[in-house]
Amino acid sequence: MEGSLPAYYSVGSGTAVVLLHCTLSSKSQWRALCGMLEKKYRVIAVDLYGYGETGMPEQTDNYTLLNEAELVDRLLKNLLAPDEAFHLVGHSYGGAVALRFAYQFPKRVRTLTIFEPVAFHLLDAGDPGATPVQEMMTELARLLEQGEPAQAAATFLDYWSTPGSFANFPPRVQQDFARRTDKLALDFLALTRTPLTLTDYSQLAMPVTVLAGTQSPLPAQRVAQELAKSLPTCRLQFVETGHMGPVSHPDLVNPLIATSFDRDTTSPPCCASL
Repeated sequence: MEGSLPAYYSVGSGTAVVLLHCTLSSKSQWRALCGMLEKKYRVIAVDLYGYGETGMPEQTDNYTLLNEAELVDRLLKNLLAPDEAFHLVGHSYGGAVALRFAYQFPKRVRTLTIFEPVAFHLLDAGDPGATPVQEMMTELARLLEQGEPAQAAATFLDYWSTPGSFANFPPRVQQDFARRTDKLALDFLALTRTPLTLTDYSQLAMPVTVLAGTQSPLPAQRVAQELAKSLPTCRLQFVETGHMGPVSHPDLVNPLIATSFDRDTTSPPCCASL
């Protein structure tokens, strides 16, 4: 519901770290990272609209990433002091939401760390990474129109993880994924309807760390590369994982997220692949 607060998980004390999950996931994907950070930080993992324990939005007309960013903002107004800045972390769809949040509320964000934000609206129509996304959106729309939500979820998960990933989940988890496909479709609409450009995001002044998997699908890598070229405070680092690295390889990804907070807001800008 618009105006309501999302579900969240909070642990630890100190400077706040806010975590935003990927599509078809929830705040629970960050449990390992929360355990790593809680001795030094106050960690807040949020359920975005339609996932975990947060309900679907009431209004979906003209739905964009700003709706998700405002949902997070409403929660943080209740949890943090008015001028309290925090570290913001997002994965995939959560990374795109984090970008939008940082643009909308730049003074709130100390550092921005995003693992393969799927901000496909940043790719030109002729970009090689744009075509697979359009093809997937078309296929998902076809499957949902034909009343095959489980197949739609399988198509999505197998693309972003590895073929057969959906089949490896227990039936109850598969059913939950299938129930979330309406939000999955809305996530894609939110991404395509968001009007911000690379030029807009180049105004971000906080340190930005973009993490990307060496084994990830081309669309995600292309967004990461374009952000790295366009954002003056951006640091791009590749990790030996796929797109689901924060979930499948937290031992590799989580330490990089943790060390990204050490970047001082007054440090010299750089934009280089490490």
